[in-house]
Amino acid sequence: MKPVNIGGHSAYQDRVLTQLRKYYPNATTSLSSSTWQIIDKFWNLDLSQVDELMKDRYSVFGPEPRLPSDMLRAILFSAAFKITSYTRFAADLKENLLHAIISGFFVGNTPSVGTFYDFHRRLWLSSDKNLTNAVRPPKLKPQKPKGKEQKTAPVEKLTVYDLFQQFEKNLLLIWLPVQNFGKFSILFSFRILPAWGLSL
Repeated sequence: MKPVNIGGHSAYQDRVLTQLRKYYPNATTSLSSSTWQIIDKFWNLDLSQVDELMKDRYSVFGPEPRLPSDMLRAILFSAAFKITSYTRFAADLKENLLHAIISGFFVGNTPSVGTFYDFHRRLWLSSDKNLTNAVRPPKLKPQKPKGKEQKTAPVEKLTVYDLFQQFEKNLLLIWLPVQNFGKFSILFSFRILPAWGLSL
């Protein structure tokens, strides 16, 4: 199914409020000021536009997916706490109720590791993991000149002109995998960075 965010960002705020009142009734005094600063950042961070930007990456068939805005918010949250492993973060969301709440999920209903990797693949618009082939061809050793006063044969098989021709030919293939990040750069510039007190 296509992701549908009913209620937009206000729905996220309602989820956070409802669960904070349920699981942290004394949150105003029990949570530290640094925790409240993080809550405030995500409270004001409207990512609902991401759901529309990524709608074409989902099929009309199948089960209802996690909202892309929730998944991206969770990844940003993990980055804020320097959790770089999806495996660790998926476990953290199950164990730490507050982290699950701030990320926008219901307690006891958090994404699995596979869900994070699935979302990652939807962000990256290519079947290849890298922009270029990770396997590099072996370097050719320069051959010694056969006779005296002869120049060594050049190792380079391509000229600069050839490289530019290849770049122009493959420009679309290079741009396609990161196309979503180009869309998100506008969102980051005008919403995410200002909400966090940052700028480019």
